[in-house]
Amino acid sequence: MSMKPMTEAEAVAQLRRFVAALEAGDRRTANTAAFALIAARPPLGDRWQLIARVMQTNGEISAASAAMQSFVDHHRGHPQVAYLQAAMLAQCGRLEQAWSVIRNVPPSVPDPSQNGFLRGTIALNLGLTDLAESILQTTLDANPALGQAMLALVSARKRNSGDPVGERILQSAPLMRSAPAIERSHFHFAAGRVHFDRNETDAAFDHFAQGAAIASTERPYEAKADAREAEACRDGFDRAFVADINAGITIDTSQPIFVTGLPRSGTTLVEQILVSHSAVSGGEELGRMAILQRDLGSLGAAGLNAYLARSGKADDLAALYLHLGQERFGQQGRFVDKALNTSRFMGLIAALLPQAPVIWLRRDPVDCAWSAFRTYFIHGLDWSWKLEDIASHFALEDQLFQHWSEMFPERILVVDYQTLVRSPKTEIPRILQHCRLAAEPQVFRPHETKRVVSTASAMQVREPINTGAIGAADPYRAHLAPFIKRYSAITAAAPATP
Repeated sequence: MSMKPMTEAEAVAQLRRFVAALEAGDRRTANTAAFALIAARPPLGDRWQLIARVMQTNGEISAASAAMQSFVDHHRGHPQVAYLQAAMLAQCGRLEQAWSVIRNVPPSVPDPSQNGFLRGTIALNLGLTDLAESILQTTLDANPALGQAMLALVSARKRNSGDPVGERILQSAPLMRSAPAIERSHFHFAAGRVHFDRNETDAAFDHFAQGAAIASTERPYEAKADAREAEACRDGFDRAFVADINAGITIDTSQPIFVTGLPRSGTTLVEQILVSHSAVSGGEELGRMAILQRDLGSLGAAGLNAYLARSGKADDLAALYLHLGQERFGQQGRFVDKALNTSRFMGLIAALLPQAPVIWLRRDPVDCAWSAFRTYFIHGLDWSWKLEDIASHFALEDQLFQHWSEMFPERILVVDYQTLVRSPKTEIPRILQHCRLAAEPQVFRPHETKRVVSTASAMQVREPINTGAIGAADPYRAHLAPFIKRYSAITAAAPATP
């Protein structure tokens, strides 16, 4: 169905409405104005890129893609603009589309290192490992001090003794001394991974520590803010309040499955198990609850109460979350939201999505801390740079786990990582039953499921379920003493469970 063309005056009015809504923090009005502009496609020039970015931030992936296409069309498919389009599609999780676009962009645009890194990481996340390695090595030829390319290469496969890629990374040390701080941090994490794969304990820890020290100066951890948030997210939520909100939800909220736990606690493995099921369409660290929070203004129950006082419709918030999930995974089938900050949104999830199951992973804290410390997290998780900060954050998450699991025992299935990998034939049926999924044989072979995996666990989930990560921290316990000491002290001082 064709739409009546928008006049220039109408386009200007909608654009002004869009900008005013942005300045006011009014997501809904900004979306409405953007949708009208996208449907009519008036000649907005470079403003289309702004609209695309805002729609991406708001979780409106279809609108973001359409606005970005108008930006590309305005520039008649200029390679520089096509590169930006590929980058945005990759950030939105539409990696197949991103791959089809970037393959037609000349390797020199915007420059060989940026182009090669984007190409290589998209190929890697699509499971095209050999091609990704070739692209990323060519990228290092163009920019030998590109630490982020080294970090991508070590995530592709283990770099055992004699591996030429590992040797190349280690031999880059003299060159990296004069590289920008962020690239030096990436290099140290990459070199640490090479030594880790070779069981070279002291050298591995030394590189991880150097990389983390650099990163901590670029992205410092705000411990007090973390603690305030952990407290605020519980405020006002109790079983009676949640039951009252649940009573007002009239739509089906069973589509999402939340998988949470500390980073590196086994959440990606459980996600992979679930996505192997024929009834589950996909999964990733979706993180769309934060968009609902923007409409509420706070994590606690007060924000939700204020919203309901204004509109009276909890259904609208539930429908918004489902819509944002469907924007990513489509309307058919269920989807997994593996957002690592689910502990901070558990009150809202329990209230607004009463039919959505939650699986909470628990893992040996020392193994989990060591795995987190040796992982370079691209976004957030700035507590991971220092062992003492890891202990403080883990203790906060322990408190939230205890709080929510005691409040909603029927909603939250607790899965121990060690038990899962040792006894998958026992634990996987528990997971399926909690999620109301019928048993299927392929969920016991999750490594055979071909899909995009863009987390730090991408290599591991493509291996059969195994116990290799249990006790991974044992050779490093002396190095991990600051974590063990701080975590033990906080745990010992914590009040006993009533």
